[in-house]
Amino acid sequence: MNRRKRLLLQVSFILIGGFFTTSLVSYVMARSSLRDQIVLRSLPLTSDNVYSEIQRDLLKPIFLSSLMANDTFLRDWVIQGENNQQDIQRYLKEMMVKYNTFTSFFVSDKTRIYYHADGILKTVKEGEPRDAWYFRVRELETDYEINVDPDMANQDALTIFINHRAYDYDGEYMGAIGVGLTIRAVLDLIAEYQEKYKSNIYFIDAKGDIILHNADLPQSVDRIGKLVGSDTVLVSMVTSSGDQFQYERNGQVAHLRTRFVPELNWYLLVEQMEGQAVSSIFDTLVLNLVVCVLITGVVIVLTGFTIHSFQKTTQRQQTEIEEQHEELSEKNVRLEKALGEVKQLSGLLPICASCKNIRDDEGKWQPLEPYIQARTSADFTHGICPECVHELYPDFTKRRKNGDDAPPT
Repeated sequence: MNRRKRLLLQVSFILIGGFFTTSLVSYVMARSSLRDQIVLRSLPLTSDNVYSEIQRDLLKPIFLSSLMANDTFLRDWVIQGENNQQDIQRYLKEMMVKYNTFTSFFVSDKTRIYYHADGILKTVKEGEPRDAWYFRVRELETDYEINVDPDMANQDALTIFINHRAYDYDGEYMGAIGVGLTIRAVLDLIAEYQEKYKSNIYFIDAKGDIILHNADLPQSVDRIGKLVGSDTVLVSMVTSSGDQFQYERNGQVAHLRTRFVPELNWYLLVEQMEGQAVSSIFDTLVLNLVVCVLITGVVIVLTGFTIHSFQKTTQRQQTEIEEQHEELSEKNVRLEKALGEVKQLSGLLPICASCKNIRDDEGKWQPLEPYIQARTSADFTHGICPECVHELYPDFTKRRKNGDDAPPT
C-alpha cells in the first residue's frame, strides 16, 4: 500500500510538474511574441490607419475652410460691399449643412462684422478678450490655425475652430472664414477609432499638453509627461515622428507611438495596452492548468485502478503459488521421508555359489541377511517355501495330502 501511494504521488508530481512547466513556458513565449507583434506590426499599422482616418475625418474641415477662403462668391460679395446679408448667411448655412460641421462663420476685415449661418453674431473689437483670436489670425504668417474656443453662437460649446485667412483677387487680406467642430463630435470620432483599433488615442501640442483623448485618465494627467512618467519623452516626440515608447500605466505595460500631424499642428499618439491581450493569454494558461489537473486526476485514477487490479491479480497468483508451494513442500517432505526409508543396492555382488555368502568391500564373507540389512532399510522375516517343506518335512507333506493339516512337531 505504501509503495502504491508513493508511486501515485510520483506520477502526480511528474504529470503536474510537466504540464505546469510546459504551460508556463508557452505563456511566457506567447507574451513575448505578443509584445513583438504589438511593437513591430500592430502598433505601427494602427498608427498609420488612425492617421488615415484623421485625414479623412478631422482634416476635411481644414480643406473645407480653404475651399471657402478661395471661393469666388465670397470674394465677389466682399468686393461688392457686403450688401446682402442673406447671401452670406445662406452660403454659410449651406456649407455647414452640406459638410456636416457644427458651425461656419466669416469675419470681414473691412467692417469687422462676425457673420454666422444664423445671422450676424457681433462686431469684433480689439482689446476684447473673446475677439483676440481674430486679430491673432489677422497677423498669422500661415494660411490657417486650429484653435479650441467656446462658440458664442452655440451657447459657448467648446469647439475646434479652423480659422482660415481669406484673400481677394489681388491677394489682399479681407477677413477670416472657417468652420467648427464640437469637442464632443471629435471625441466621438476618437471613440470610434478606439473601438475599431482597440487603442487609446491622444492629441498633444508641441508643449506636451494633452488636447484631446479618449482614455480614462485622472484630471491631474494633463501632460504627456505625467502619462508616461517622464518629460524627457516629449523631447523625443517633438524632435522625431514615428518613435515608440514603452512604459507602465495602471499596472500594465503600455506601448505608445507618435506621429506629427502638420495640418493640425498636433501630435497624434496611439497607445496600446498589453493588459487585454495578456489577460486572454493568462486565461488560456489558467484553462490549460485546469485541463492539466483534470487530465492528471484521470490518469491518477486510472493508474490507481490499474495498480489495484494488478495487485489483486498478483496477490491471487501469489496465494496460488504459496498453496502450490505448501503442497509441493508436503510432497517433498513425504518423498524425502520415503527416500530416507529406501536404500538401493546396485552393481555386482560377489556371492558364493554354494553357501550364498557375500563378500563385502573389506573382502570378508558374511551371510546374505546381515549384508542386506546393513545396507538397506529392509528386514527379514522367516518362513519355509513349499519345496523346502517337502524336502525337510516329507511326513508333513504326506499327512497334508491325506487331509491332516497339523503341523509337524
